[in-house]
Order: sequence, then C-alpha cells, then structure tokens
Amino acid sequence: MTEGFAATQGMPPRKVLATGLTAGILAASLVESYYSWWKDADGQFTFRAEGWFAGHRGIDKAGHLFTSYFYFRTFRNILLWGGYHPTTAYWWAAGLSAFFALSVEIGDGVSEYAFDYQDLVFNAAGLGYGMLQTEVPALRNFNLKWSYVPAGGYRFPPRFTEHYDAHTYWLTANVNNLLPASLEPWWPDFLQVGIGYSVADNISRSEWLLGFDYNLEILNPDNPDLRLLVKTLDSFHYPAPAVKFAEQKEPEWLLIHTN
Repeated sequence: MTEGFAATQGMPPRKVLATGLTAGILAASLVESYYSWWKDADGQFTFRAEGWFAGHRGIDKAGHLFTSYFYFRTFRNILLWGGYHPTTAYWWAAGLSAFFALSVEIGDGVSEYAFDYQDLVFNAAGLGYGMLQTEVPALRNFNLKWSYVPAGGYRFPPRFTEHYDAHTYWLTANVNNLLPASLEPWWPDFLQVGIGYSVADNISRSEWLLGFDYNLEILNPDNPDLRLLVKTLDSFHYPAPAVKFAEQKEPEWLLIHTN
C-alpha cells in the first residue's frame, strides 16, 4: 500500500492527466516567477549571500524550505494518483522540485535579486525532509505547513515576496500518533499542535506562535480524486487558536489566529 493511492494503478488516461498536471504546475510556476522577478533583468549574472537569517529575518529562507517540500509532496502525490510506480513518482518529484529551485536561483542570478546559495541550501533541506518522510514513517507525524493572509485581502496574481508579513510557516505534530496507547483515545484524531514563525511591521519584528492545527488526512475518502485533494489541502494551516510571542510585546492569546 502506498499512502492511499495504490488502488489507482493502471489507467493510462489518468497517468497522462497526472503527467500533464505536473508539467503544467511546473511551467506555470516558472512563468509566474519570470513575470514577478526576472522580466526586466539586465542579464548580468551576480552572486549575493544576504545572510542565513539576517535578510528578511529569515522568513524568505523559511519560504524556500517550505516551497521545495511542498512541490515534492504535491508532485509525488499527483504522480501516485496517476498510477506511476512509487519509485518513479519519488524520483521524478525530487528531480522536478530540485529543477524548479535551481531555475529560480539562476533566474535571480541575472536579475536584481542575485544568486544566493543559501537559498538553495534551504530548498535542499525542504526537499530532503520531504524525501525522508517517505522513507521514515515516524517523520510523517511532523509536517511543514503554510498560511498566507495579506493585509487588505487577497489579489491575483499574488505577490508573495512583496507581502512577507502575510506569511506564517508551521511545523506541526500529530499528537494522536505520538501519545502512549493509554492516552491516545483522549486526544481528538483531527487535532494537532504546531509551532509557527512569521514577521510583522514590514519585516521589522519576528513572531513565534504556538497553536493548534487540523489533520485533514483523517478524512481519507475512498474516492482517489478526493483523497488527492485532501492531501493537497493538508499542506496548509487554517485558522485555529494560538498564542503569539512577539519581540518587545506581551504574549497575545488568540481564539482564532489568521495572521
């Protein structure tokens, strides 16, 4: 059994659709990156290391970590849904995620942003963790998630790097799976805990959060299409109670944390 997708084997139309969907996501991501960052680049390749955590208070590094993790998991889930062999799905997802991360840095290298090897280190860490999770089941109890709530509401196309204050990156833990057998029945299956990191006041202050998270995968629908949708949606953190710890401020207790 391969994480709920083994029943989808052997349908060529679905495999074609999975291939096209994966290629489409990658192509759309590169096109969006071009118009967001590189369209007016002068073509001169430059290098710059802004610091592991100094630049943007590390929120962009968290973004690189999550992005590669998310792409690997999403590509792999789509390919498994399409009926690809688990090994094939694993390595194609890893390769495409690495290709996208490297492409972004090369594009940055010919633009005002410059090539930053430290960004690639965080991309590699996120990809590596996603790959490890497929090999070490215990690690699947600890997942990276993301929430994005820009001030003034959402707009299309989004400008993620213009609204760093809107990002929160989470490490969540499946408490139910970690408790001793005697205590496990007392903890709701759907409820998880998470540690979040964000910035505020135009990247001038760091914020840490301790809060609840939801485990959507317990839904585990029989329909493989819905199962893929649930797995994708479970990559994001949704509003829940939390306590926020910010620099030079008292802890803030939030019944529903959004951003």
